[in-house]
Amino acid sequence: MKSLIFILLLLIQISASAGEIFKVFGHGVFETKWGQSITDIQNVFPSATVENYGEITQLVVEDSRKVFGFDREKNSKITFSFDSEKRLNGVAVYFDGDQFPSLLLKLNTLFGEYVKQGTSGVTYMQWEQDNSVTITLSAIPSSFSMDTIFSIGYYGLDKPDISKDALGF
Repeated sequence: MKSLIFILLLLIQISASAGEIFKVFGHGVFETKWGQSITDIQNVFPSATVENYGEITQLVVEDSRKVFGFDREKNSKITFSFDSEKRLNGVAVYFDGDQFPSLLLKLNTLFGEYVKQGTSGVTYMQWEQDNSVTITLSAIPSSFSMDTIFSIGYYGLDKPDISKDALGF
């Protein structure tokens, strides 16, 4: 009987916290919407610089706004990422390396405990995907210290029309 009550309470707790990530991030962030073009994002952030890595394009903005209530330095970055069709599908917010433990505590409080972690050179915690949204907190070595990066990935954009011939098969 105790096992049954425990399982019921666990299910109630899981369903109560489900949906929070999508509710907060499901439509976009920082006055942008998922799927917007590079030009659309540049209209919101005119000071953004374009960075290309082969076919990958990112927009980088220096922005010191508070995020999750945490102060960020004046030259802190926000990076906007795009899919192969050049539609917004990811955002990364940079923090000081020493803010990782506090941010982890805050994210666990807001969205429940992370479900996946990795430590092979990069420490990261990832929460369960909620509808089409995944959030991750990472600690990544930078020049002389560590960067703490909170990232949001959106996977709900319409898939482009494809054919085997167009793909080379």
